[in-house]
Amino acid sequence: MEREKGILQLADYYEKFEVGNSSAYLIINENMRDYKAMFGFTELSDKMDEWKELFHLIEEKAKALGYSALVGPLNYSTWMSYRWAISRFDLRFFPDCNNPSFYPDYIKELGYRELYTYRSAEIAIKNPLHEVGEQIYNEKMAEGYRFVTFEGEEALTQVKEVYEISKDAFSDALLYSDIPYEVFEKLYLSWVKEINISLIIAYRGEEAVGYVFGYDSPFGKDFISKTSAVKKEYQKQKIYLALLYLGSELVKNKGYDTMIYHFQCEQKETFRRFAEGVEDNEKRYAVYVKEF
Repeated sequence: MEREKGILQLADYYEKFEVGNSSAYLIINENMRDYKAMFGFTELSDKMDEWKELFHLIEEKAKALGYSALVGPLNYSTWMSYRWAISRFDLRFFPDCNNPSFYPDYIKELGYRELYTYRSAEIAIKNPLHEVGEQIYNEKMAEGYRFVTFEGEEALTQVKEVYEISKDAFSDALLYSDIPYEVFEKLYLSWVKEINISLIIAYRGEEAVGYVFGYDSPFGKDFISKTSAVKKEYQKQKIYLALLYLGSELVKNKGYDTMIYHFQCEQKETFRRFAEGVEDNEKRYAVYVKEF
């Protein structure tokens, strides 16, 4: 968390509040579209009295600055760590939200409601999208697209391509705010450099138009599919399905029968759950909001 606090250099305003053994930051980011006042970098005790006083102080300061809502936990934007787990507190992915189980109850008692929810789940590689994806992949290859796999250190040489695709693909995403490449590389990628990642990039000619990346979990025998993105111009070309297929094939060739789809937003238009028997071990998360 301390390393990630470097993101605060981009904030329009931030202030740390402390009550007893509990603390949190008020973070103002005027580049956010809907909610510009956030609470983040939380370190909270199990004492409800501390929660009440702490959040009262943060809310009052947000009001004094002219804001009418507070959203969180959100450490500046979705580029950085955010969300609290709201189920399956026994499961541990990477990265993950490992907050105590009383956090969701406490924050709701303070008048906050779930704004957006997310989930991670173990998905069988043999699923309905895999067969469809294979067909789409063959079609895209015939149309002149190409797909290149990068592993380990080689994958890290493609960081700028991933950043540019992500900026384009996620610019309209919930709770998104742009960050400079230097910050992306220094802060956001710091945890990625600690693991062995697999990256697949889709190209149209020489242009990188989409990617999917994942890695072997350092906590167990799982492969985590972390992020996928396709530039807006190509999002109707079904590139995502081709990437999904190739990612599944890569994971299968590593000896896995399942992989973890990590941090999927349930409010995203394209989000769908699989049928029973195809997915298992779902863990859910939430970001909260309170209007004043």
